[in-house]
Order: sequence, then structure tokens, then C-alpha cells
Amino acid sequence: MDLFKKANLIIYRFREKGLEVFLVNSSEEGENWGIPQGEFNGQRSESLRNEDRLIELDPVKPESGDTEEAWAVEGDWHEIPSLKGMLYEDARQVKDELEKMEKGTFFVLKEAVKKVLPHQYQFLKELKDILVDRNSIRDL
Repeated sequence: MDLFKKANLIIYRFREKGLEVFLVNSSEEGENWGIPQGEFNGQRSESLRNEDRLIELDPVKPESGDTEEAWAVEGDWHEIPSLKGMLYEDARQVKDELEKMEKGTFFVLKEAVKKVLPHQYQFLKELKDILVDRNSIRDL
């Protein structure tokens, strides 16, 4: 078992077009989009434990066989530096990955699911279901 696990951070927001998620581009050609991710040691820092906006999603096992975890947080451009700082505390070894966030952009969910890897699609689907449930309960 690895000491480090893969972690995905889904940053989402609501706009007039609906739910949008933040994806980063890991290629020069601009066609390799995905959810920001890195490795962490399984222990969340104090800042993550105290983050009440954080939604923990079910772990997913992609074809590679390594389990990946994901958290989602509502945020916008002006909050990304503080989210990067929060992540950096937990995953200092992913500095290069966090710098890729500068090349990221928000996509409407319908478009985002076409761009991400198949196992990342599962995270987005679960997040959508959670947010729909939360909004349905709020409207009662």
C-alpha cells in the first residue's frame, strides 16, 4: 500500500448557465483537461478539517488500480489563491500541480464531463447529485 494517495480537488460555482467546475490544462496543446489533483499522505491538515464547505466524495478506483479520493468546495477566481494555500499545506510535494491552476478555467458541467478522465467523471456525477439533493431540501 502506498504512503501517498491521489487526491482531487473539485472547485465549483453556480452561474447563469448552471453548475461550473474548475479544470486545469496539463498540456501545451490545450486539450488535456482534468480536475486539479496531487498526492497526499491521507492525513488532512487542520485547515482542511475545519473547512465546513468541503464535500468529501466517495473514493474511485481507476484502471490503474490506485484509489483516488476527491473533495469539492464552492469557490471562485478570487478564492483560488486561498484554496491553493490550503492544499499546499496538505500536499507540499504537489507544488508543480498547484501552479497548473494558473492555466485553469471554469467549464459548465455538461462540457466538463466530456473533458475529464472516466474516473473523474464519477466524481462530477456524485457532486452533481449531492448538490441537487441539497438544493431540493432547501426548497422544501
